[in-house]
Amino acid sequence: MDKKRTQDYISREEVNEMIENALRRHNRRSTIISSVLGWILIGGYSFGLFQAIQNV
Repeated sequence: MDKKRTQDYISREEVNEMIENALRRHNRRSTIISSVLGWILIGGYSFGLFQAIQNV
């Protein structure tokens, strides 16, 4: 089995940059998903509250 040349390896800085980019992308997506779910839940709660008030 042939050993890889040192040029074929990824440097520590490149790995750290890839990890930071992945974390940034994950945080952005999770923030958007949480916001959408939050608005849906608030909307459902408000709708139910207004229905309960209207029926009283």
